[in-house]
Parts: sequence; structure tokens; C-alpha cells
Amino acid sequence: MTALNARTRERPEADGDQVTWAAGTQLLARAVSLILYLRERDQPVTVSELAGALQIPVNTAYRLVRTLELGGLVDRSHRPYVSLGLRLMDLGLAKQRQVTRELAAVAQPVLEALTADTGETSLLLMPTGARAICILAVEPSRAIRLSYQPGHVLPLYAGASGKVMLPWVSEQLLETALAQGDGLILAGGKRLTAGALKADLKTIRACGHCVTHDELDAGASAVAAPVFTRSGQIFASVSVAGPTNGFTEERQPALIARVVAAASEIARGLSKSWSGETA
Repeated sequence: MTALNARTRERPEADGDQVTWAAGTQLLARAVSLILYLRERDQPVTVSELAGALQIPVNTAYRLVRTLELGGLVDRSHRPYVSLGLRLMDLGLAKQRQVTRELAAVAQPVLEALTADTGETSLLLMPTGARAICILAVEPSRAIRLSYQPGHVLPLYAGASGKVMLPWVSEQLLETALAQGDGLILAGGKRLTAGALKADLKTIRACGHCVTHDELDAGASAVAAPVFTRSGQIFASVSVAGPTNGFTEERQPALIARVVAAASEIARGLSKSWSGETA
């Protein structure tokens, strides 16, 4: 190995001007983790608290915060506290417009028909990292219903809408979701284990749908099916959710069949849209 190669592989000094590719990737990962931590914490924190939570040196946390502040991604107007920056609102709205433009024309009518047929809330979720996010939602007109608004973030390890996508995500995201859920107490009081979740995923992969009761909300149930791209990659999930008393064993097969059909219809519509064909 030459002296030049040896130098470029070294970890850079804390205040060095040159940053190797690997170190740059690490800094980016830390910046992303910082933003996500602020979102999960959902309240302002100090830089020292950020450093402790992310297990990084305080001076590194300060540099990350200053850089993100320049881009409007974090806010320090109430020093010594740090919170999410307002620019994230703009980014979120821009992404929402893009997703709605690409998906609503195909998926919205399918979800509306699904809610009309089942009387339950219909949802379209997409995976985002080791979580899932609600993209579209159609609620029934009845008074008692389950309500999820677009932008609502759900886990992949619990609840049919997220869990049904988990067997097809990358190995790294799968391991992250398993770690997030292992040992948690679900809404119905049952303790989630990584082993039980892995068994559920085998069943989901084999049957192509997921049914859950009392996992995210007590007294709530859901039926979900995956939506795949033409190449077989997981893209989204379609689900119906509502009070558990409406998800009886007698009714469940019909709900499963209807949700699976809706997922297939959306997949076909998106495939035509992406290929430039008319619906």
C-alpha cells in the first residue's frame, strides 16, 4: 500500500479539511439520525442531549447542528435548545404533492370503492426507512371508525398495514424493524418478540396478506395486502382498518379477498401509468 493510500484510508482529524468517503458517509448517517431523533423526541433538546442520545462527541454534535441549521433543517432560535427546522415543512409538502400527483389518480378511486364495499377505513401506505407512512386514506361515513391521516407514520413490526410489507424489505431494514419491535408491549397487552414476528413474516410471505388485532390500537383490527412493482419490488400496502367487532371470523375471508383484489388493481394501474399506457 502506498503512503498516499494509507493516508486516505485513515480516520480524519476532528477539525481536518479532508474527509474520506467512509467518514463522509458516517457524517451523513449521523446527520440523518439527528433529524430522525428530533422527530421521535418531538420536543426541543440541547446539543449535549443530542450527543448523548446519538453516542457521538459533543463537538461533533455541534458541527452537525450548525450545518443543518444553515440548510434550515434544524432550528436554534431558542438556544440552548435544538428543534426541527421549518424547511422540513416545505420538503414534506413538496414530497406530498409529488406522491399525490403520481398515485392519487390510480389509487384514490380504488380506495373509495374499497371503503364503499367494506364500510371500513381504507389506507395506502408506503415503506419509508424502517417505518411506513400513510399516503392516502378514505374513511367511511359512519360515526365509529379508525382514522389515519396522510403523513401518519406507523411501524413495520406491528399492525397489518406496515407488517404486510416487512417480508419484502431489505435485510438491513428488516433487522432494524425486528430490533425496534422486540420486547414491546402491543396495544392488546401482548409482548412482541423477534421470534414471533419472524414466524408471522413467513406466514405473510406464504399467503400474501396480513390480519392483525389489537396491535397498534386496542379494539382495532386490520387486513392488508402488499402492492408490488412490475419487477416484484415491494412498493406499498393496501388495507382496511376499523373496530375489531367488525372483523369477525365469518367476515374475514371476504375482507381478505376484497383487499387483495384492491392491491392487485392498484398495482396494475400503477404499472400502466409508469409505462405510459392509458388506464
